[in-house]
Amino acid sequence: MAKKQKAKRKIIKVRPLSVNCLFCEAKTNPSYKQSEDMVKFVSDRGRIFNRERSGNCARHQRMLASEVKRARHLALLPFTGSIS
Repeated sequence: MAKKQKAKRKIIKVRPLSVNCLFCEAKTNPSYKQSEDMVKFVSDRGRIFNRERSGNCARHQRMLASEVKRARHLALLPFTGSIS
C-alpha cells in the first residue's frame, strides 16, 4: 500500500510595516490621544498587530497594546471592525 502523505502548510511571511521601531526613531511613546496614529497598528477586524508585523520593539509594543485598549474603552477606537 502507498503511504499517505501529509499536506504541507504554506507559510506566508507578512512584511513588517517598518524594520525599526517607529516610536524609538521619533523618541516618543504611544498615547491613546493619538488614535489616528494607532489605526496603523490595528487590523481591519480590530485586532492589534504583533511585534513582527508592526515592527515595534518589545517595550513599545507592550505600551501600544495598553494604549489601544485604553482608546477602545474611551470609544476612540472600535473594538471590532466595521459591520457590513
